[in-house]
Amino acid sequence: MTELMTQDPQRWLWAWGAMAFFVLTCLWSLWPRKKVVGSAEYLVLFASQTGQAEEIARHSYAQLEAGGRDAVVASLRDATADMLGAAKVILVVASTTGDGDAPDEGIGFERGLLRKTLDLANRRFAVLALGDRKYDRFCAFGHRVFAWLESNKAHPLMPCLEVDDLDAAALKQWDELLHSLGAGDAADEAVFAPWRLVSRERLNPEGDQPLYRLRLTADVLPDWQAGDLAEILTADGHRRDYSLASLPDEGHVELYVRTVEGGPGSMLLTQTLKVGDTVPLRVKAHRNFHAPDGDDPVLLIAAGSGLAGLRAHIRQATTPGWLVYGERHPVRDGALCAEAQSLPLKRLDLAFSQPDGGDGQYVQDVLAAHGAEVRAWLGGNGAVLVCGGLAMGQGVDAALRAILGEAWIEAAVAAGRYRKDLY
Repeated sequence: MTELMTQDPQRWLWAWGAMAFFVLTCLWSLWPRKKVVGSAEYLVLFASQTGQAEEIARHSYAQLEAGGRDAVVASLRDATADMLGAAKVILVVASTTGDGDAPDEGIGFERGLLRKTLDLANRRFAVLALGDRKYDRFCAFGHRVFAWLESNKAHPLMPCLEVDDLDAAALKQWDELLHSLGAGDAADEAVFAPWRLVSRERLNPEGDQPLYRLRLTADVLPDWQAGDLAEILTADGHRRDYSLASLPDEGHVELYVRTVEGGPGSMLLTQTLKVGDTVPLRVKAHRNFHAPDGDDPVLLIAAGSGLAGLRAHIRQATTPGWLVYGERHPVRDGALCAEAQSLPLKRLDLAFSQPDGGDGQYVQDVLAAHGAEVRAWLGGNGAVLVCGGLAMGQGVDAALRAILGEAWIEAAVAAGRYRKDLY
């Protein structure tokens, strides 16, 4: 038998090579194919600032799942070219913030994928753009996403759907689109409960713009964390978000609300509602304003009612932070300054824009005056939390970029160490 076997080494090498190729081919055929992480036929993406776009996107995903569709939901921050390429239908829920800007979790997408060209032919898409018509560049970020998808040969299922202040009619169109794609019905997580007004105190009786502290309670107190929001529902269907100044261990929801003439939410809370009356309210997670991980130094910046968004953070923190807080007048509008002085802080700086004598300053002026100390405090890994009006936030952002540099700011935004809750 051995005489029939070849003794030629070269032929032996060829034989062993052929056998190895055969074995590898068999193994490859049995090896599970790798699926693109986060890929599905229906890709639901969101870019949210206060959590509203994320909530709508997650509910849309739940509806698709209820209809038996292969779906996945993700933040635009985590979107990749492979995820988009693997999908057959791309649905985007995108908020616009500031002056037509992308929300924080959409910035990376706009500076990355939105500047690239992809082949998205044979994909269908729709964009739900959330915004507020009182701003000039209404829904601008949503329109930029829509234009980019269309320019990459994806086919729109409908024109960019603008939603002004959570307009119910526009949201109904989105729901109808989902059902046309085979979506089913899913439970709505936006469940409001009656919360009773326990007390309301005007904090600036002599001030020009009335500011109130409200405390409300419910039969069953839900859990929440610093940075989350209270959303109320007005009689005419408007929804309004307010920063939660309290933590659950205080036994109530505490809000700081400034009266805005004609504002359905603020007028209800500060004027119409009587002590003992109830208002439909729910506590809503606001993960984009949760505290960053770790115990690195934190710089907190707020003005006026914006202290509400930081008070809970200060109480929840394990390491005392540095607060820069601004108000109009030290006496007429000083009640929340006293509140700030009672909080566990390492450092507190106050700024008054309209003191007697006219020599006023804003929080961004305080930052600029102490730039070297700000850099030393934050170091390479510190965090910044900002809460208050949009104009204040823009001024603070410019000051911080001048002090810390563009690279520090962009790295902090990407890492979730620079977080803003602006209105």
